[in-house]
Amino acid sequence: MARNNDALSKLDSEKKKKSISAKIATVAALVFLIYLLYLVISQQAEVKEQQKELANIKSQITVAKQENDEYSRLLSGEDEDEYMRKIAIERYGYAYPNERRFYVASLG
Repeated sequence: MARNNDALSKLDSEKKKKSISAKIATVAALVFLIYLLYLVISQQAEVKEQQKELANIKSQITVAKQENDEYSRLLSGEDEDEYMRKIAIERYGYAYPNERRFYVASLG
């Protein structure tokens, strides 16, 4: 009978060990799954952010192409001298000889 009790206690201790190891494995699997879920969510957020950035860059490219086309049109046209004259006067404040320029001073 003592042998039966020893065998039963060994079986109980082995079941407890298996039960504890099964619990540890379950917890480890849950932690791993939570980590994977976190990685997927963070990657999706990063992808969305990069898609917004890509759309912004594409719109900047479109604007730059439009400006480039406009400059090309202005420089290739017959009115290049008039365009250069306009830029010199408006941007750089150039004037013809003996020309007087009047500017409106703001009332402060």
